Amino acid sequence: MLTRVHHVGLVVRRLEDGLAFWQDALGLRVSKQATVPDQGVKAALLPIGHSEIELLEPIDPAGGVAKFLEKRGEGLHHVCFETPEVAAELERARDTGFPLIDQKPRPGLAGTICFLHPKGTKGVLVEFATPPPGETHHDAAGHGGLALAEVTARHQDVAGAAELFASKLGLERAADDAVQVGGVRLRFVAEPGASDGLAGLVIDAADLGAARAALAAHGVGAGTGPVDLDPARCHGVPLRLQGR
Repeated sequence: MLTRVHHVGLVVRRLEDGLAFWQDALGLRVSKQATVPDQGVKAALLPIGHSEIELLEPIDPAGGVAKFLEKRGEGLHHVCFETPEVAAELERARDTGFPLIDQKPRPGLAGTICFLHPKGTKGVLVEFATPPPGETHHDAAGHGGLALAEVTARHQDVAGAAELFASKLGLERAADDAVQVGGVRLRFVAEPGASDGLAGLVIDAADLGAARAALAAHGVGAGTGPVDLDPARCHGVPLRLQGR
């Protein structure tokens, strides 16, 4: 059973630069940071509501994250779903016919983890994770009380993609084009000519005015409506902030 979006993974050229945005500009705090040699990355987790942002800096030129950065540049990499039993979830995925990257669980920054191959999940790289005992959900964080609300993904068959995540992975159907789990929605959008995969994040702010003020240095002016940040200012991540 998948219980929440544990985190969304973002690839950055330098971890320090990623932290300068997510930690300094948005006010999130690092809950965990480490070098993960077998994944070829330096990584940090920053809680945001009941989920987290994971920043990944490649340190192994031959690793998968380094190849992603070389091919696609900085930006959204994967979505991780929490499960109480990652080994059992991996076996269910195997029995369902999903192609796998990991044949068995392994250690990761989020706990015990494994990855499914995106060719079986409509172009979305999916991770499962069972956190270490004692790690709990978080409250709203950052400037303005921020919480992850939505992860957006591209696929030309939005209804088919949502149906796969509902019927094969057990997420709750939220709309014709979306599923949800743990209060976060995964919504599919069709963008002709664009490659399949993760496409953006939507963040709720309890105090949107405070969030806007904190982002003044990133070109955000005064106002009351949602804020769409330039991906170039967010290390390749299309990002919308909206009032809760």
